[in-house]
Amino acid sequence: MKKLILILLTLSLVTACENEALDADLTDQNAGDDGGDDGGDDSGDDGSESADLSLSLYKLDTELNASIFGIPIEAITYSTFNINNNIIVSGTNELSANGSPFETENQTITRNSSGQITSDISVNSDGVTTNETLVTYSNGSISRISYDYYIDEDEEDYVYNITYDGNLITRTEEGSNISTVFTLDGLERIIKKESFDGTFSIQTELVTYNEVGNISSSTTIGEVESNVTYLFDNNTNPLKVVFEESYLLNFLSDDYSDEIGGQIAQFLSINNWNGATFGGQAFNFDLEYNTVGRITSRDIAYDFGPDLMFEFNERFNYVN
Repeated sequence: MKKLILILLTLSLVTACENEALDADLTDQNAGDDGGDDGGDDSGDDGSESADLSLSLYKLDTELNASIFGIPIEAITYSTFNINNNIIVSGTNELSANGSPFETENQTITRNSSGQITSDISVNSDGVTTNETLVTYSNGSISRISYDYYIDEDEEDYVYNITYDGNLITRTEEGSNISTVFTLDGLERIIKKESFDGTFSIQTELVTYNEVGNISSSTTIGEVESNVTYLFDNNTNPLKVVFEESYLLNFLSDDYSDEIGGQIAQFLSINNWNGATFGGQAFNFDLEYNTVGRITSRDIAYDFGPDLMFEFNERFNYVN
């Protein structure tokens, strides 16, 4: 289930800053507690109009309609992130594929004494553990990530080992010839992700940033070919302070073929992502704000023809 959710989110972010030090705490995109029953409706107060409140609830709902090798696919996810003191504390994902009943997974996050995430465990509504991610650190930096998906066979499982050399982070997968090298700039922002099969480069993504610190473009060549530019409003992105707690976990635990530009735009930009151009095709997003310019909702709709249509709805709630 988790792998499918990651695939769907990757599709949404691909086709759809101030960063921390390498040894900072980790966070991930955990889902939340009550998404499926309301289908993305903002069922609660979004907080007062004061500008100094913090994000307490973030809902992310997606609907994907695609055709893969002529086979129609419909997938719906309802997710909620419960946030306290700018840290995700709990969550639930609900997913339905091709009209199936929604499957629910609740996640539990465990941290060490330094606040770094050491495990992320998902349990379904029957009380069965479906998947588990374990994170190991050496000298405060991530050195190993292991993922076990208990429901199906072991082909989705992986163990990543991570090493550091100056501004380069290299991830190797046990039992595989695939390795991925992340290059960081002087502000410790990822500017390049390149994956290799042995010594042969199979995919490269280059990321640029503007003078404000928002991502301005990402270009991918290799197995995936794409050229994306990103647009933003002038208001503060409330997701950044939550997901920058240690953003490296998201990138170090993804698949080698996953593009990172959309994730940076949505979760780590200084301002709110409000539009993008994919290979010359422009999309503008529908954002709503309260009276002090705090984002309360964002709706994204991609229509790439009968083989790929995607809707992406977010809701933001705030508290004192």
